[in-house]
Amino acid sequence: MYVVVAGINSMSKRLVKKLEGNHDVVAVDADKDKCDRLYSSSGATVINKSPTTISALEDAGIEKADVLIAAEKEDNENMVVCTLAKKYGVPKVVTRVEDDEYVDAFQIIDAQPISHNDILLSEFLSTVEHPYLVKLANLKGDLELVKASVKESSELEDRTVDEIEKMKKFPQSFEITSVLRDEEKVEDVELRENDQLIMIGPEKDKEKLDSFFQSQ
Repeated sequence: MYVVVAGINSMSKRLVKKLEGNHDVVAVDADKDKCDRLYSSSGATVINKSPTTISALEDAGIEKADVLIAAEKEDNENMVVCTLAKKYGVPKVVTRVEDDEYVDAFQIIDAQPISHNDILLSEFLSTVEHPYLVKLANLKGDLELVKASVKESSELEDRTVDEIEKMKKFPQSFEITSVLRDEEKVEDVELRENDQLIMIGPEKDKEKLDSFFQSQ
């Protein structure tokens, strides 16, 4: 896909580096130092212009973009960027939102708002309420992708994935999709200490899953 990122900051820099291996990525920002640093540390095309201007977005190839990500600091600037992107027919427009009062306005112009505060709140709550799980992603249908580790002297050691899923206290609504050992995926193995289990299941049953790993 062809992705235009409007605004360079710590979040969008990480995003660019994650995307650039599989997509054509162009970043736009008015700050020359930010542009120079991103250019030197990534393979993305970088344009030193204000992304709120038509000329900057045209230089970025907005007319062929599949996705535009508005990551400016100010919501009103992101509103301008998103409005211009929709004018050029960009199919998918996503924007960072600082003030929740802007959420409805972005939705009216068919831009997908992502509230920084909502993400932080969700992550903090997940950490506090489910300390034995690490949330990796939200999926469709209220599903979540989560990770848990095999503790030292755990009763899960020397068991297989099939055996764990059949244990009485393991919630049947969750599925173990893979096992990571030393950051590498392994299959059909008996578990060891520090192995990480990647699982998919409904958010409503995370408390049961957390309790399972707490008691392992």
